Amino acid sequence: MIWQYILYFFIYSSLGWVAEVCFAAVKEHRLVNRGFLNGPLCPVYGFGMVAMLVLLYPWKSSVLAVFLGGMVITTAIEWAAGWLLYRLFHARWWDYSGLPFNLGGFVCLPFSLLWGAASVVMVMAVHPPIARLSAAIPAGILRLIDVLLLALFSIDVAGSAAVAVGFTRRLRQLEEVRTALRRASDRLTRVVGGHALTADELWDEGRLQLALARLEGRDNAAEALAQLRARQAEAAARYRDVLERLQRHRLFGAGRLLRAFPQLRMPDLPEVLERLRRHLKK
Repeated sequence: MIWQYILYFFIYSSLGWVAEVCFAAVKEHRLVNRGFLNGPLCPVYGFGMVAMLVLLYPWKSSVLAVFLGGMVITTAIEWAAGWLLYRLFHARWWDYSGLPFNLGGFVCLPFSLLWGAASVVMVMAVHPPIARLSAAIPAGILRLIDVLLLALFSIDVAGSAAVAVGFTRRLRQLEEVRTALRRASDRLTRVVGGHALTADELWDEGRLQLALARLEGRDNAAEALAQLRARQAEAAARYRDVLERLQRHRLFGAGRLLRAFPQLRMPDLPEVLERLRRHLKK
């Protein structure tokens, strides 16, 4: 029995991924590999469907029971997944804060109702033929398929988690450099007077050089200018390095995550994240 449910998990994770890709294609007019994993899987759908099959089996013939039970189960799993990802990576991979009756931005009533309706369709219409087909697979072959899928799934989870951790670490490095630049700008302001350099001047090499050129003739600014130039050169090098990594990994890496989760939010790193997102759009 357990091997059947493992297969169901992968089947419905794949169907959920297809649904997410189709939804994104209609909404954003482009094909995007949706989901946290690199492979064509959205595990939250697999976990949700397996949980419904286990918990709602005695009432599988009741539309109302499947609707209410499916709504509660899928909402709980979606909330748990969103909260866990936030705790692990300090990022909101989706955000329902703008929708009514949301809970922490992880779940909301409109989508919960949608999950309830989808549960009725999946449990009462889609699952029966899938169950008949999977039951026809010999036990030995079924176990072999499940073991292979679990192995690939484990590798994908580990690799995707490493990408997310590395992405967050690089963003934090950029934020540290941005803070250092701001401190250097403030010091320059105290030395020569006037207004502090703007964020655009600090990050954009062309604008920064123009801002520095206006101060070249002031002897008392020489040391501060040298420090700011060094900070800017370091920031520009790190910034280009991150962008190059993102460009190289648009299909399997941090760049893909940004495209897969257009509503990705990092409360601790909003400015750096938004700047990278604008660059990728270009």
